[in-house]
Amino acid sequence: MKNVVLSILAKISKMDVTTKQLSARVEAQSLLIGALVLTVGKNGGVINMIESVNKAINSVLNSAEDDAGLKSDAAILLGEFQELLAISKLIESEDPEVDHQELSALTIAAEAELENKK
Repeated sequence: MKNVVLSILAKISKMDVTTKQLSARVEAQSLLIGALVLTVGKNGGVINMIESVNKAINSVLNSAEDDAGLKSDAAILLGEFQELLAISKLIESEDPEVDHQELSALTIAAEAELENKK
């Protein structure tokens, strides 16, 4: 897993600064999906999956003390991964039913905001 994270970070570090955040998000999603598949295959559970990704990224952070660029990219990747986990936990805790009235109100508000920007 550590080698996968290192190769992802090498790819991210070659990119322009403005695209690093988006690239880190995509790569964090790839890590999450890859780790999920591996963990489910081993019957380890979601907690083991999250721990293994966190350990891999943190090991890169710890070993990249001399390379500030790699450390920065690893920190971005870890932040994006943590954000995806937070979003997943939030979605899991919410009511599974769609509130059509609230959805309609949000749509109307979004349309009004777009109209105001014109």
